[in-house]
Amino acid sequence: MTRQNISSGYAFEDIYGYSRAVRVGNQVFVSGTTARPPHLDGDAYLQARAILALIADALAEAGADMRHVVRTVVYVIDMADTEHVARAHSEAFDAVRPASTLVQVSALTPTSARVEIEVVAIISA
Repeated sequence: MTRQNISSGYAFEDIYGYSRAVRVGNQVFVSGTTARPPHLDGDAYLQARAILALIADALAEAGADMRHVVRTVVYVIDMADTEHVARAHSEAFDAVRPASTLVQVSALTPTSARVEIEVVAIISA
């Protein structure tokens, strides 16, 4: 099977040694993604919206889109942000309704990040 590594050009990709997304066959795996400046100064809702836009861009480069997403994993540093993150998630996925997991963590990188999201997509014929 052919493997396609997708980079967003984010410097940490080279430092850490990972790809923003990887497509293998009809599956796309998007790495945990946090917001970038200036959105890192925003609340959890604004960060989540910015993250989902970055994910949509990575999916597009892989030949997929948000309707192909079958699973999300969402990390938050404060469970009080859940409602805000859920709002952004619902707006992005509407009727798609991927399987999803929400996990509270003690910290994210960069330190001003309140939310991180990763997805798995399957491109259907």
